[in-house]
Amino acid sequence: MYKSIQRFGHESLPASRRHIGKRKSRKIRDSSSVTWNPTRSVALAVGYMAEERPRTPRPRDASVDTIRELPASAVDEECSGEDERDTVQEMHRETEMRRRVIASDRSVYHHAHYDEKTMHSTQSLYDLDPNFVWENGRRYIGDYYMPIDEDELSRLQLVHRIYFQLFDGELTTVPLRNPSKILDIGTGAGDWAMEMGELWPDAEIIGTDIAKVQPSAVPLNVYFEIEDAEEEGGWTFEENDFDLIHLRNMAGAFTDWKYIYREAFKHLKPGGWIEILDFNDHTDVMKFFNPNSPVPKIHPIVVEASIRSGRPRTTHHLKPQALSDIGFVDVQATDYDIPLGLWPEDPNAKDMGKYWMVMQCRALEPTCLRLLTRWAGWTADEVRKACVLVEEDVKKIAMDREKAAGLAFRFTVLVGRKPGGEEDVRAS
Repeated sequence: MYKSIQRFGHESLPASRRHIGKRKSRKIRDSSSVTWNPTRSVALAVGYMAEERPRTPRPRDASVDTIRELPASAVDEECSGEDERDTVQEMHRETEMRRRVIASDRSVYHHAHYDEKTMHSTQSLYDLDPNFVWENGRRYIGDYYMPIDEDELSRLQLVHRIYFQLFDGELTTVPLRNPSKILDIGTGAGDWAMEMGELWPDAEIIGTDIAKVQPSAVPLNVYFEIEDAEEEGGWTFEENDFDLIHLRNMAGAFTDWKYIYREAFKHLKPGGWIEILDFNDHTDVMKFFNPNSPVPKIHPIVVEASIRSGRPRTTHHLKPQALSDIGFVDVQATDYDIPLGLWPEDPNAKDMGKYWMVMQCRALEPTCLRLLTRWAGWTADEVRKACVLVEEDVKKIAMDREKAAGLAFRFTVLVGRKPGGEEDVRAS
């Protein structure tokens, strides 16, 4: 259903205009020079959707029968409300500034300017793609549990900036040497793929997704394709072709991770790398909340709903053995923490904690809505009321510097290398 029906991009530049064999220098390469700017890319999300989605009023009733026994947490609404409003206003200001910069720099990107190239238009794809559906005021595609509307794309772009900050301005943890081809599975808004294209201008960067929601103005060496990574018959790419295959925040997207890993192994070059980033089971986070809090109560319900859906949001795919069993070598899993709340003393970490709190609160509804209405028997109103309770309790803890000290979301970066290539030659 989602085979590659259209590639969005121009032909590669001639060699005379490319930086052959060189990694393009970036303005932000020294980690000491990285400044917190979570909305560097968010302006690209403006205009993704030409039509306004129907807005569902957000309920503020603190009682919800479906959670049963979930107490409404007392929270200082004035304090937390003002803090979040200030954060959002700051985002909007930086978004407008970034929009103006992008408008003046469009000549750096390839862009469709003529009507016969309508498939380059995001709007035309939304009009033509029969797989988009509206459910409970959010836009979805296929069976994927997360919405794919402007609110979610905007959130994903801000999450990308947080990762960029956390990794000190680096886009990957694997050692790349003059890569020629890189694949980003589940590219979403496409920020990671576009920035890799800027970083490695002589490499071909392909971002795949089940929906065309990426911008049409992208670096000349970046291509977006409609592709279902679990399509029967295997991937459509050539084997032994990629230097890096990258997957980020894909828990709950696939029915069979072994299939994904086998296909990745087949299509990586000898010596090529796979890199997977996903969050753990949040056990450490739950320790900060009372057992009767709505936070630890709703989490297992969401996980169970994902298991019933056939696309579990679990952590089995992050175990090193999952890659070793396929044949990968140099397998390593590394944990990272993103602070949540205002407790860090370091100014950069404190800003990150504040933005991460906002992002997590914005993630509650999209994460829960489809899973719980389809697979747990909840109504949309019950889900939204439950999300209000969870958000209030998260804010209550996160904004208390003493109670929140050490509160962080832990995620794992799992990497593995396909045997062969220069690494094995040097070792021998």
